[in-house]
Amino acid sequence: MSNIEIFVIHGSVKLFELLRDTSIGILNLTTANCASLASEILHTLNRLTKLYLWGTYTGRCDLKLPASLQCISLQKGECSSEWLCSLLITFSSLDHPVKCELCDALQSSEDIRGDEARTHISELRS
Repeated sequence: MSNIEIFVIHGSVKLFELLRDTSIGILNLTTANCASLASEILHTLNRLTKLYLWGTYTGRCDLKLPASLQCISLQKGECSSEWLCSLLITFSSLDHPVKCELCDALQSSEDIRGDEARTHISELRS
């Protein structure tokens, strides 16, 4: 199953419980709600290498990432600087580098948090 890519449009607790402990290689979560529901089982996906996220992410990042993760990508959406900073801190708990792709997410996050976000974003870019 590590060659399988799953694209979740409308997730549920029941769906993610079915996926617990599987060997999925790539997971696409189309909303922040899907990501929140999946967070409880993400760390059990022992062959998950790529995680694609869509949606708006604010507050602290509560994703429990698997040790096998190699790339996380925020495809389309927005994220606050707080969410991004806590995601980067979460990466530090893994024993290897993780590629983080932010497809225009930082630019959009300025609208969420105003001047405060711009300050944090410029610091992150440097």
